[in-house]
Amino acid sequence: MRKLAIQAANGAKQKKGSFYRSKYRKLNSRLGSANKAKVAIANHLMRSIYKVLGGTTFKDLGYMRGDPVEKQIEIYVRKLRSLGVDIRHENHQMIVNSVRKVTVDSTGVVVQ
Repeated sequence: MRKLAIQAANGAKQKKGSFYRSKYRKLNSRLGSANKAKVAIANHLMRSIYKVLGGTTFKDLGYMRGDPVEKQIEIYVRKLRSLGVDIRHENHQMIVNSVRKVTVDSTGVVVQ
């Protein structure tokens, strides 16, 4: 059983953009050993599997918690507000109520 858990941890640490990959890298540097980090990831995986078998829903947290695109859009909306653009930001698909016209040219953002 331990060998299967280590193999699962090895696969999980290689998956790009996964929580386990970022956790493995953090543990590898902190513990100073790749094998110790794999065992820690295997332990975490086994605990997650146990909880899923118990009925809890599982959600991979991803490399970065939260949506990085949404965070970047919030930063840009904040910058536009600092330029004086009146904008209401619900989510990245709905940006409405812009009172001032904003154009972008080669030199940057121009507020009219």
